[in-house]
Amino acid sequence: MDTKVLLPREIDLDKCITANARYESARLELEAIPRLVESVVRLEGPVVATVSFERDLNSMRLVKGKVEADVILVCERCNEEFVHHLCLEFVLTPDYERAKACNLLDKYEFIDCNDAGKIDLYDIIEDGLILEIPAFPRHDEDDPACSRTGSEWSYGEVAPEAKENPFAALAALKGSLKP
Repeated sequence: MDTKVLLPREIDLDKCITANARYESARLELEAIPRLVESVVRLEGPVVATVSFERDLNSMRLVKGKVEADVILVCERCNEEFVHHLCLEFVLTPDYERAKACNLLDKYEFIDCNDAGKIDLYDIIEDGLILEIPAFPRHDEDDPACSRTGSEWSYGEVAPEAKENPFAALAALKGSLKP
C-alpha cells in the first residue's frame, strides 16, 4: 500500500469542506499517537487513513473516514504475541444542534472544534483506535498458532484441593452434646 502522503494533524474543517479535500491512504506520524503505541506491544507497519470532508443533505459538516493498523498484542490464552488488525470507521460532525434539530443524533458522532475552528484528527483517530483494541486479546478460536484452544486456559500444574467433609463440624458438635 502506497502511504507517501502524511495525514495532517490539525485541519480547518470549513476550508477542507470548501476544497472538497480527501486524503487517500495517508499515513499517520507514530510520534503523534503515543497512547496507541503504548497500548500495544508494537505496531506492525504504518497506521493508514482515508479521510474525506463534505456536507450532507442537511448542510451538516462531516468528517468521514476509515483507519487501519496492524498491531501486536499478547494472547491471554497462550501468552504469545499475535497480529491483530484494527479497523475504525467514523462519521463525525461538530454540528450537534443541527443534528438534534434534524433528529439525527444517533447517525453521527460529535466532535468539537477549537477556538480557531480547527480539529485535531490525530487525537480523534488515536482515541478511536484505542477503543478498537480488544479488552481481552486472544487468538481466534480456530487459530492453529494458539497453543491453548477451547477451554484449556490454565498455566502449569493445578494442585488438587484437599476437600473436607462439610458435615464434620456437625458431627463434632453432635458428639459433644451427648451426655
